[in-house]
Order: sequence, then C-alpha cells, then structure tokens
Amino acid sequence: MGLAASQARFLGITARKSNIEYEGQQVNQQRTALAEEVNALYSKLLSLDVPVAPDSTQFYETNYSFSLDNTSGYDGSYLVKSYYQNDDGSYYLNTERTYTKNIAVGTVLTNSNITYTTDEQGNKTYTLNTTDGSFILTPNAQNSANMIALINATYGEGTVTDDSLYYYQDANGLTHYMTPSQVENYTSGMAISSYISSNKEVTETVIFENAAVTFDANNRFSSISATDPNTGEQIFSDAEVNTTRTYDSEGYDAALRDYTMSKDEYNKKVADINAQTESLQQEDKVLELRLNQIDTEQNELQTELEAVKAVLDKNVENIFNTFS
Repeated sequence: MGLAASQARFLGITARKSNIEYEGQQVNQQRTALAEEVNALYSKLLSLDVPVAPDSTQFYETNYSFSLDNTSGYDGSYLVKSYYQNDDGSYYLNTERTYTKNIAVGTVLTNSNITYTTDEQGNKTYTLNTTDGSFILTPNAQNSANMIALINATYGEGTVTDDSLYYYQDANGLTHYMTPSQVENYTSGMAISSYISSNKEVTETVIFENAAVTFDANNRFSSISATDPNTGEQIFSDAEVNTTRTYDSEGYDAALRDYTMSKDEYNKKVADINAQTESLQQEDKVLELRLNQIDTEQNELQTELEAVKAVLDKNVENIFNTFS
C-alpha cells in the first residue's frame, strides 16, 4: 500500500472511529434518559397510597342512654348524641329526648255545615252536621282555658283569641273543641275546624351544659347528674346510664366497597407503571446491544488504525532512507 493510499485509509478510519465514538455517546445519553424515566416511575410507584382494608372493630359505636321519671319538665328517655369535658371538669352533654307530650290536633271538617235554632227567648242552639251525624255544640266547655292554652302552645300564640270554646262528643266519645268565632259567624261554604287533645311521642334536643358524670371500671358512663345552668338548682341526680354497643354493618359494607374500588384502582396503576417500566427496560436492552456492537467496532477500528499507522511509519521511513 502506497503512502497516499495509506494516508487516505488512515484518515477514513479516524473519521469512522470518531463517528462511532459520537454514536456511543448518543447511545449512553439515551440510556441515561431511560434510567431517569425508570427512576421517575419507581418514585411514582412509591408515592401511591396503598389501600388498607377496613377494620370491623372500628365500626362499633358506644351509646349512652338514661331515663328520668317524676322530674318536672324533664321526664322521658335520653340518648347522649355527643359530649365533651368542660374546663372545670363538668361535662357538656348533647342529648336527644323522647317523651309523651299532650298536644292539640286540629282537623278540617269536610262536607260539613253548622245550623242553629232559636228558642222563644232568642237563644241559639248550634248543630254541627257531618257525614257521621249531627252533634249539638255546647258552649263554655269546662276546660276551655286549658284547651285554648294547648292549642296556642301547639300552633302558636294567638291561634285562638276567644275566652271559651264550644265542644261536642263524637260517636266514639272523643271530645272536640271549636271556637265561638267560627261557630257563631258560620256562613255557607266556610271551612270548619275542630281540635282534640291527644298524647304524642315527640323527640327534641336537650343540652346539659354542666353535667356531672361518673365512670365505671371500663371508663364508661355509669351515672349522670345535672343542674339548671340558669338557677344552679339540681335537675336530677345519679341517673343510671345504660351502655349499648351497636355495629354499623352498613358503614362497614360501604367502607369495604370503597376499599375494593381503591384496591382495583391501585392495582391498575401498579400494572400500568410496571408495563411502562418493562417497555423502557426493553428499549435499554436494545441500546445496550447497540453499545456492545459499537465497542466491538471501535476495537476493530483501533486495531486497523494501528496497523495502518504502522504502514505509514514504514513508508515514511523508506522515503527518508531513499533520499538520505
């Protein structure tokens, strides 16, 4: 091989070697980028919230209840809805009271009218005519004042402004009360109302702001005492507390459904991350194979480059020997 040919070959191999080195650098950069993507996916996997199955023991609720008898204005059954301890050691109790309350029940009579007759002295006798029969309306019921107070307490002060009521008894012996206003001023087509006294079970919220509570060996309520926050007088003392534990099966089932959905969602996210990671690893394997090929080619070019360089050195030496 002549000097010029050897020189050209040397330059060609050098250029090829440079290209190969550059391609190797590019492959390494691609593998570094892939490694960063894999690390990002791993960090994403670690950041996922792992669903935790609900603990059935956490769905038991402790309920406290007590009853009061012969306690003016406070008789009934109480359920403690919530409570907390005050700074002075007393307890704030938010309770739900259920008791029987006497109320007035108003009824609008349909297909009814009121008629009257007048005696020789001009006194009127009123009769209520209904589909169940006709009933004489008697004025000045003996307990008018109590019934008027009950009606106003039930429907609002001022519902009845009369001093007394008319009344009648139906076929079942139930006493109905009517106001003089509608009886004496009745005109055809006017709505007719009557009221009866009835016992009804009602539920209301009662707050005890400074109750005293004692506890049993299991740190549960055993008795409750309370005073009137305005007067400081004792309302009741050492009311025995009943403790019940109820299991919220619906709450547990709902939590279990949420857990199942969360677990399915979590598993899908993990599967997606694993699939992306596997894809990136496959790409890295291809690049690794190419990098091994580049290393092999680089070694071959280096060997060839050294051989050509040796030929060049020999040619130069021969030329200098010829002209020396």
